[in-house]
Amino acid sequence: MKRLRTVQEVVEALGGLNGVCELTEANLKQAWHWVGRAGQFPANTYVIMQRSLKARGFEAPARLWNMKGVDKAA
Repeated sequence: MKRLRTVQEVVEALGGLNGVCELTEANLKQAWHWVGRAGQFPANTYVIMQRSLKARGFEAPARLWNMKGVDKAA
């Protein structure tokens, strides 16, 4: 499995902003914010995005999702 390290890499692996919007039911402005300003995805998108990444042969660290208790350095 290919390990992704950044929010941008995750977005690209999931088909760009439009792919992420379709997957997470977010609008384009929300998804752009995750990449451009926040630098993290909302915690409530973790499971759906991780499953989709795994199905495509990718994995990404949990620190890319805004969850409490996750070490940001990991």
